[in-house]
Amino acid sequence: MTFNLLDEKWIPVLYADGRVERVGIRTALTDARAIRQIAASNPMDNVALLRFLLALLYWCKGNPPEEGRTTPGDQFPADWFSKLDANKDCFDLLGETKRFYQDDACKGIKAEHTTNYLIHEVPSGTNKWHFRHSTDKMNGLCPACCATGLIRLPVFATSGGKGMTRDSGKSPGINAKPPLYFLHVGTSLAATLRLSWTNRNLRMGTPEWETPHLQLPKGGEVPLMTGLTWLPRRVWLDNPEEHTSACISCGRQERVIRHCVFDGKGSTKTEGRIWHDPHVIYAQSRKGDVISLHAGDALGGSDAAAGQWPEIMAGVLGEQKMNDRSSLWVVGFSTVQNDKYLEAMEYLILDPHPPQKDQESIAKFERWQKQAAGLIPSLVRIVRLSKEKAGSRKHKEIAPMVAAVRPHVEDKISKKAGELLAGRAEAWEQAAAEYGPLMKMIARSLSPGFTTSAVQRRKQIANVLPDMRPKTGSAKKPSRKQGGDT
Repeated sequence: MTFNLLDEKWIPVLYADGRVERVGIRTALTDARAIRQIAASNPMDNVALLRFLLALLYWCKGNPPEEGRTTPGDQFPADWFSKLDANKDCFDLLGETKRFYQDDACKGIKAEHTTNYLIHEVPSGTNKWHFRHSTDKMNGLCPACCATGLIRLPVFATSGGKGMTRDSGKSPGINAKPPLYFLHVGTSLAATLRLSWTNRNLRMGTPEWETPHLQLPKGGEVPLMTGLTWLPRRVWLDNPEEHTSACISCGRQERVIRHCVFDGKGSTKTEGRIWHDPHVIYAQSRKGDVISLHAGDALGGSDAAAGQWPEIMAGVLGEQKMNDRSSLWVVGFSTVQNDKYLEAMEYLILDPHPPQKDQESIAKFERWQKQAAGLIPSLVRIVRLSKEKAGSRKHKEIAPMVAAVRPHVEDKISKKAGELLAGRAEAWEQAAAEYGPLMKMIARSLSPGFTTSAVQRRKQIANVLPDMRPKTGSAKKPSRKQGGDT
């Protein structure tokens, strides 16, 4: 069985006329103007496939021509991709020798792992069954889902433990713990790709599909295509079964692949390597270091993701990645305890308008994040001042109440992020007012009763809202002169 990714139908796309189809690499690129978007069910696949297609553009054409930046909706000429035909063997998923994103040194090794490792949301190993039940080495993946899982590896691979592999553990991808990825989104796949296909002052290097066994440099700058496609795993897929059965990922009746070699490459930690991913949101830490932003996880706090959007906005503004010709799309992935907990998130900012003063806008989003996070301490102070509560409970009910409110309110406010970018005071006041109705409900729970003090306390609690009013300097009292007249 052969499965060449240039022509086989494996990439899910949504056409502008409403058709949903699977296409090969060649069709995805040459039909990009007619395709609305990559249409996988998981945002992780959508961003991984877009980065893969971008890497193909850099490989086939290099940096974009001048017109590529001024006309984002234009179709890609078919003759740009002659390099694909000349290197067709690089994209064969099931070839006898050279295989796409696989290590031929593993060919003779017994395939001891389940292919389910390629898809995060399919339970494997000792992970818990939740909404999807699977059994290692009994359930398998169709070739299309295997290809998608391989495409994920450079972007979302997480670290694994020792003893799971012949090497010293499984290292994560080049960006370490999967960060928040950022892309511009246009009105078609062609526009989306062109908006992110920009001139890079980097060596292009070679991609993993052209040079298997690709190693990261120990020091210095990582070439662009090396960084975009480097694989943190040594994989070799087993042959598909003779009979058809349901793919555990997509459910289609196919000749599934149940086993594979899935080994790590050992530790890849080193100092001196330089890699600034073009699609990652970076920020400055308190120590002044440049760090990547990551998606919050529900195990760290039930409202951990509620305050994520202002941090994203501040990071995007700091990276100067605003573009008034496109929407902003952010995808993140969080994992805890070797995949015991998994969560993918995406965040879309429609039709943003770049602010005139980025630093002022950054400060406002950072202030909102602090104000919203400070609701709990403010409520605790009010309740502690209550005579009825003095010396009683430790106010453990306040945090879960606010945690139940914040995600709903912040989600509603985040949809107005484009308006908040303009920085108008009334827009921020309206955002703060969104907390009003739910804070009144919290007030009734924390201060029931009809006494004067209970009513007064309810009013105080209901008025606890994010304060986005500009700070005003207070007049300082003149200091008393020592030894002078009194």
